[in-house]
Amino acid sequence: MRISAQLIGAQRHQTLIGTKGAEDVMIYRCEGKARESRVFNKRGSRRTPGNVPYVVDNLWEWKRPEGFPNRRHSLFASPKPELARKYSQYGDKGVIYAVEPLGECLLAQIKEEDARCHDDCRKLPRTLIRLLGEGWADKPVEEKDPIAVLWTPCLLKEEVDGLFRKSPLALIRKEIWDSITFWETAKIFAFGKPLPFEEGEIMMEAEKWKLSVKIGMERT
Repeated sequence: MRISAQLIGAQRHQTLIGTKGAEDVMIYRCEGKARESRVFNKRGSRRTPGNVPYVVDNLWEWKRPEGFPNRRHSLFASPKPELARKYSQYGDKGVIYAVEPLGECLLAQIKEEDARCHDDCRKLPRTLIRLLGEGWADKPVEEKDPIAVLWTPCLLKEEVDGLFRKSPLALIRKEIWDSITFWETAKIFAFGKPLPFEEGEIMMEAEKWKLSVKIGMERT
């Protein structure tokens, strides 16, 4: 009985250690100087994508599953400081911070280091043009509606769905839907818990957050 109690105690100790380690998991952003401990609020307006084609961003939002972060209102982060710097506009002049949500948040991660690296960015526009037919690109602007609206930034899920219920997009609705793969490997996770992927981009939708820990200084 004494041996069993010791084993149980050891197992409990290992569980506590594992839990503590999980809570130490951090996510990172590369930002400008002097942002440590500042509280930031969720963006009210929709964020226009800078590295993903508008048409691809609209198709991703159209197929976004329930419970996943909305990319237009998300903060993007990396699981490693070096990846945060690699994909930041600040580059070598930026400072690496750990991101801490304040209150409830939605978190998801993709396998790719950055969304711009996802195959959808290259394949979806080609698939759409192919299914529309070669002659569509040569038509005058007044004949390209409603298809051309797909290239408008930041359409709502409902707006994209409405476009695909009208001819000629209705005819290729299923094929385009099945071609969108972004969310197939995306995983939801809880803040502070082990990440689904070692190097994938992280999306965080939160009302407030702070850059709480300064990891590196500006490079010279």
